[in-house]
Amino acid sequence: MIDFEVLAASARHEGIEHFGVGVVVRDRSGRVLLIRRAAHDDLPGLWEYPGGGREDGEAVDAGAARELAEETGLTGLQLEYARTLDYINQSGRRVRQFVFTTVVEDGTAVVLSDDHDGQQWARPDALPQTGDGQRQVITWLAERLAAPGWRPVGGHLTTIARPATYGSFLVTDPAGRILGLRSATDPDIWDFPGGMVEKGESPFEAAVREAREELGLDLPAENPRALRRRLVAVIHTQADADYPVPVVGHVFDGGTLTAEQQARIRLDPAEHTEFRFETAHDWRHHMGLGHYQRLRQVLRAHRCARPLYLERPAPLGDDFEGVLVLVTDPAGRLLMHLRDTGPGPWPGYWTPPGGWREGDESAEEAAVREVREEAGIEITGLRTLPAPHPDHGLPLTRVLHTVWNGSEKDLQLGDEGQALRLVPMDEVLGLHVPPYLQHYLPLLTGSRPEGVRS
Repeated sequence: MIDFEVLAASARHEGIEHFGVGVVVRDRSGRVLLIRRAAHDDLPGLWEYPGGGREDGEAVDAGAARELAEETGLTGLQLEYARTLDYINQSGRRVRQFVFTTVVEDGTAVVLSDDHDGQQWARPDALPQTGDGQRQVITWLAERLAAPGWRPVGGHLTTIARPATYGSFLVTDPAGRILGLRSATDPDIWDFPGGMVEKGESPFEAAVREAREELGLDLPAENPRALRRRLVAVIHTQADADYPVPVVGHVFDGGTLTAEQQARIRLDPAEHTEFRFETAHDWRHHMGLGHYQRLRQVLRAHRCARPLYLERPAPLGDDFEGVLVLVTDPAGRLLMHLRDTGPGPWPGYWTPPGGWREGDESAEEAAVREVREEAGIEITGLRTLPAPHPDHGLPLTRVLHTVWNGSEKDLQLGDEGQALRLVPMDEVLGLHVPPYLQHYLPLLTGSRPEGVRS
C-alpha cells in the first residue's frame, strides 16, 4: 500500500503548497477519456482528464475516486497510481497532482457534471487542445504501456514482496559485552534495542525512537558514535511459520554505555522485563540457536568494520560463524592449545586451534588464519568433518582437519593462550579438554591429507 501522507510530507519539504488528483481513464482500444470544461468554468473549452483538488482530511486515492465519480459518473473502478504532475496554478502556487489510471470497456457510458459540457475518447497521439502538463502525462503513460509487461507503479507494487523493516542498535558496555533486552511477551527472547519502522520513518529513525521508548535513553544524545549512523549489517530473514512475511533489518552501531548511563536505563515493562550485558560467548546460554546465530553474524559484521549483508536462514556453505581446526602430524599427534582463563569459550581448557569467522571468510580461510594466529604455522589440505550436536559445545562451528608435516619446534604461541603442544592421540583425553573431542578423535584415525611444512 502506498503511503500518500509520506509522499505529501516529502512534497511539502520541496515547497509544494497544494495537492490535486487526476485519473487517466483508458478503454480497451487504448484511447483516453477527455472531458471539456464548460463555458462558465475557468479555462472554458479546455480538454482534460478527470481530476481536481484534494479535500481537507481526504485520502489521496479516495479523492481521486470521488473526483472521477463527480465528473464522469464512473464508480467502482480499480485505480492504479501512476505518477505525479507538478504545475503552477492560477494563484501562482505550486501544486502537485497525484495521477491515477484505470481501464474500462469500449463504449462505457459517461455522465458529465455541470462543470463539463463535452467528452471524447482520444488517441494519445491525437489529443485535442489540452494543457502541456496533461499532454505530457498521457504521452508518457501511453509509451510505457506499450512496453511488454509494464504496469503503473501502484499496480506493480501489489505483485511484489514487500518485507517488514526494522532498525536496531548494537550497544556494548566498556568491557565489550553486548546489551540484550528480555521480551515481556516471550521470556526466552532477548532483543537488541530497536523495532519496526513506522510510517514515514527511516530504519535509523525507527531505531532511535524504539531505543528511547525501550531504554529511556536518547542514544544519539548519549553517545556521539550513534550519530554517525554507522550501519553494521543488513539482515534479510525469510518468512516462516512464526512470522509469515520476510523481514529486512538494519543494525546500527549504538556505541558504548558507561556505568552512569546504564544506571539511567528505564525499561518499558510492557515490552521488556530486564536488561543485561553479556559476552558473546555467554549469550549462547540465554538464546536459542537462531537468535544466537543472528548475534554472531552481527558481531562478525561489527568486527570487520564494514557493513555486511546477511541472510537467515543462512545459505548453504555460509551457515557457520566459527571454526575448529584439528591439526595432526604424521605420527598421529594432535595440535592442542591451552586457552586463557579469562572470559571466553573453554577457559583454562586444552583445545585444538580455532575461533570466530571474520568478514566474509570461507571456513577454509578462517581455519588457515586461526592456526597462523594461534600457532604460527601455515596449513593446507583441509577437509571438513561432520559436526556433532550443538549440545557438545560447538554451535555454528565448522570443524576441519589437516595433517601438518612440520616440527614441534616450529610452533609459535600467538597473542592468545598459554601453551602449544603436539599430544599423542591416546593422551588427549587425559588433559582438561572439552567433551566434543570424544566425538572427533575416532574420526582422525587413518586420515592423512597432505599439508605443507612451516
